[in-house]
Amino acid sequence: MHMTLRKLKARKHDTVTLLEIVSMEGRYYMARFYIDGSGYILTDENDHVLMFSGACATREVFHDLHVEHVDVLPPTGTDEMIGMPDTSSEPMRVPF
Repeated sequence: MHMTLRKLKARKHDTVTLLEIVSMEGRYYMARFYIDGSGYILTDENDHVLMFSGACATREVFHDLHVEHVDVLPPTGTDEMIGMPDTSSEPMRVPF
């Protein structure tokens, strides 16, 4: 599911149980977060995914909210290796 920044700010009394800052090819970051067991992607008013220039910039958007845990999910170099079989392994998580 998607949620706009405006709607997220309106839910400032809700707890974000997990914020995942997902690296997109190591250059841009997007926010995936969980409230009341439901997962959301942070989007703009036109339903486009909000992209940030760094992990700290992404975290700053959630500054006024109660966030229990933050992880950064960096890209894995083996994700795009040609000829390598697909694996269902968990992505690397770095506590932030």
